[in-house]
Amino acid sequence: MATNYWKKFEKSDFFQRAKLRMRQMYGREPRFDEDLKVKNTIIGDWGFPADRLPDEPVVYTFGVCDDIDFELALIEQKQARVFAFDPTPYAVEWIAQQQLPDQFCFTPLACAAEDGEYFLYPLLDKHGRKSAIMFSFHQQEEDRDDGVRVPALTVSSTMTKMQHDHIDLLKMDVEGAEYEVLDSVLSSGIRPAMIMVEFHHRFKGIGKEKTINAVAELRDAGYQIGYISPAGREMCFIHST
Repeated sequence: MATNYWKKFEKSDFFQRAKLRMRQMYGREPRFDEDLKVKNTIIGDWGFPADRLPDEPVVYTFGVCDDIDFELALIEQKQARVFAFDPTPYAVEWIAQQQLPDQFCFTPLACAAEDGEYFLYPLLDKHGRKSAIMFSFHQQEEDRDDGVRVPALTVSSTMTKMQHDHIDLLKMDVEGAEYEVLDSVLSSGIRPAMIMVEFHHRFKGIGKEKTINAVAELRDAGYQIGYISPAGREMCFIHST
C-alpha cells in the first residue's frame, strides 16, 4: 500500500515541479518561463491551447510508441487528421494490434535531419539493461552492434511523401533526435502553427546547452512558449502569426 502511494506521489504534478526546481537549483536543468498566458488543454504530459487549432487540423506526431492518447483525443475533440510515425519494432507491432479511427494514419518511418537509413539503438537504463520498447539514434555507449536499421525522412520530405503543404501541429518524442530535426525544420522554412517537443538533454552526451540553444532558435524563428510540463521536459511552442 505504501509503495503504491509513493509511486502515485512521484508522478504527481507537485512532486515533478519540486524535483525540477531542485535540479534547476543545482544547475542540472535549464530554466525557462512560459512566454504566453493561454488556456491549455492538458492530455497526459502534453499541454497546448486547443482553441488556437483549426477544425480538422493536420497533425504530425513522431515517436508514438504505445501511447496515442494525445492523438486519439485530438481526433475526438478537433476531428484532427493525425499522421503518426514510428519505425521501432515494438511500436509497429503494437499499432497493428489496435483498432484505430480512419483519421489515424500510421507509417513506420523515423524523423531525421537528412533522408536516409539510420540505426536505432535500444535505450539503456542506469544498470545497462536494454529496453525492448524505447530506441534512440544515440548509442549511449561506444561500439554497439545491436542497432535496428530503419528508414528516415526529414519533416519536409515527409510532407512531400504525404502530399501536404502545411502542418498545423508538429509533435516529437524522438529520444534525443529532436535537436537536429528542429534545425532541419527551421532551416527549411516550415512553420507549423504549434510545435510540441519532449527534450532529452538528460541523455548521456547531450546536455542542457542543446535544449537552451534549441529554445533560443525557436524563439528567434517566431515561436513562443505556451506550455511547460511539470517535469520541464515537454514544451509547446506557438508561432506568432
